[in-house]
Amino acid sequence: MNKTNIEKLIMLVRANKKALPYVNIDSNGNYAGWVSDFHIVDKQTGKSVCLNLACPQDRFILFAIASCWSRSGAWENGAYFGAYLKSLHEDPFTYWMDKNKIAEEKEKSSKVAEQIEQNGGLKPRKKVAFRSDFYDSLEVLAKNWESIEKSLKNSERQNDYMIFIDCISSMKGLGAGKRTMKIKIPLILRELRIQNIYENIPGKWCCVPDSRVIKAAKSDIFAIDLPNYCTTIPAVLKASERIYNLFTDLYDLPLFAFKDIEDLF
Repeated sequence: MNKTNIEKLIMLVRANKKALPYVNIDSNGNYAGWVSDFHIVDKQTGKSVCLNLACPQDRFILFAIASCWSRSGAWENGAYFGAYLKSLHEDPFTYWMDKNKIAEEKEKSSKVAEQIEQNGGLKPRKKVAFRSDFYDSLEVLAKNWESIEKSLKNSERQNDYMIFIDCISSMKGLGAGKRTMKIKIPLILRELRIQNIYENIPGKWCCVPDSRVIKAAKSDIFAIDLPNYCTTIPAVLKASERIYNLFTDLYDLPLFAFKDIEDLF
């Protein structure tokens, strides 16, 4: 493991935060969380889209984004999908249980993606696209929302977030097709932790060991010992803890950013 290059990576991420739309570092030098600023303009307000996770509707959008990012495709797709959900101003707990509404949304998904891409702010590397199964996951979330919220409250009460992890990782359809979601569960915990929505969320379970992060970590530049793939919850949590021990409350952010600042090394 190359500690010198790890320290250099942290320094470069902080120095280039304005050029990286997902690096939301506040005036105190703390990571403010991805959903604190999407860097996508809401045309109705003229302000950048963000989520207040104290609001249940915004928490729903966080889960939706995590589900989107559990599939293949550019990360910007999930970002713009979250911005679109925020713009709907619909009660997600009823709207997304209506199969007719879901069918209508799927039908217009290409047009919607094209329109919201023009809002300004974040510049996607590729054309924005909303997969059909994005919408199927919204129905899964809506139908199970009461159980999800209950699991989080029980986790907080018992100081055991495996209760939530076991709950959310068992729900089929939050990953691609009918698969479950695993790797992006730490994203949900991280954003909830940063906004202090629930107490005692362990930072060690808040780092996302996705393929981009693992590729950066295992490169010769850093030589961090991580598995090639994390296919089980224990593997995800073990990798997350390893990343957190190195980057603490910057989480997996520096490793995710490496691809965009690699030329600076």
